[in-house]
Amino acid sequence: MISREALRRLAEFQSPKDSAISFYFQPQTPQDRSHRDEAILIKDLVKQAQHEAGRDGKHPGSSDLARILVLAERLDGNHSRAKAIFACEAQGLWEEFDLPARLARTDLIVNRRFHLKPLMAVVDALPRTCVVLTDRKHARIFDLWANEIRDVIDIADELPRRGRSDGWAGYDAGHTERHVDNEAMRHIKNVLDRVMERHTAGEFDNLIIGCRDDIWSDIERQLHPYLRQAIVGRFSRDVATASPEEVRDDAEQLLKEQAMTRQQGLVHEVLGEAQRNGRGAVGLRRVLESLERGEVQALLIGESFKADAVECPNCGHVDTRTAPSCAMCSSATRPLSDVADALVGFALRNSAELVEVVADQEFEKAGNVAALLRFRADQNTPAKVAS
Repeated sequence: MISREALRRLAEFQSPKDSAISFYFQPQTPQDRSHRDEAILIKDLVKQAQHEAGRDGKHPGSSDLARILVLAERLDGNHSRAKAIFACEAQGLWEEFDLPARLARTDLIVNRRFHLKPLMAVVDALPRTCVVLTDRKHARIFDLWANEIRDVIDIADELPRRGRSDGWAGYDAGHTERHVDNEAMRHIKNVLDRVMERHTAGEFDNLIIGCRDDIWSDIERQLHPYLRQAIVGRFSRDVATASPEEVRDDAEQLLKEQAMTRQQGLVHEVLGEAQRNGRGAVGLRRVLESLERGEVQALLIGESFKADAVECPNCGHVDTRTAPSCAMCSSATRPLSDVADALVGFALRNSAELVEVVADQEFEKAGNVAALLRFRADQNTPAKVAS
């Protein structure tokens, strides 16, 4: 698991000798049990990086590339997760992270900065999720992260059994039924208390409930306000027969729907704010200006976004105009191999949210890159403040 703190540290890293290596491994379904295709692909990527480095004057560490080749040989087919490695032999850095298997492809890049855009598909899009599967007497609590589900707590509260008779003319039946209902409510309260303890301890961000429809109202009325805020949704499953894989699939579908709803809402908000000349920036030049001024609250980048730009190695200014000298300090500029990396780096260094926008035609027409702003520096003039 990679944290935002680790990402921010990687985003701040620079290699004066262009020796920063970014390696991404995305597992694929193997053609045979030997998994040689993956090993061969990684070896080819290393050879290509060495060839391009010699041509472009880059200096990837030979020991770093050798360690990646060793990794290729160790592949054993147990690839439930992807992997990211960030290395720079010249500065003694090697960081390795396991990731959900949601990367676009296996890739290796050598540059001045680390290539971080692929992480947009997994960072902030995979919250830690608690899944509670319960009925009136039995509950199972799961942890879900990165396509992996883990059964962490099992709670069984036996309900009182009815005797062979409900008494004369059923006189005791109502009392017994009320007693059973009270025990069921105590069970639900016990389950939710355990969940609340885990939430207070910071063990999850999102909550999903699995239960039959007929007991949802009993659960809902006992939810703590903090748990209500954390709930993503609910699904219907039988606690006794549901497999962890079925629970995971139901929960991931709800998380996917939530992410898509949030993406659509953010795109609509940003484009609307931009049209009103408010807290929305649309297009590469406008977004770059906002990032450099520290205005950005959330950066939105389309999955297919590409654009040309130059960077000043001296002051860090990024410009869409491919001028030979920096507009800020007059130093010589250099072309960026992927301007999206510069955008992501700016966003991480300024603690902005990262959102990868997938399959949104309206967003693509608007330039495929945008930002929701915390404020507009150009509107904080004395005249604006006075008005």
